Amino acid sequence: MLQDLATFAARFNVSPKDAYVLPALFERSAQKVNMAPRALVTEATFRNPALGEYLANAARQVATADRTA
Repeated sequence: MLQDLATFAARFNVSPKDAYVLPALFERSAQKVNMAPRALVTEATFRNPALGEYLANAARQVATADRTA
């Protein structure tokens, strides 16, 4: 799954300083929509660019909030 997350981060320009939140973000998001986390990563990375942008922006916001907390 780490390689899948790295591909997602590269595709949606999530910087390494923000990418550390991706595993938890995809875990929680997948639980909410009853999907496997890896399936959600695949969906966001390759099939649904709007979802990918949404999750990439969410990752940036969460990481920024975490750094300023």
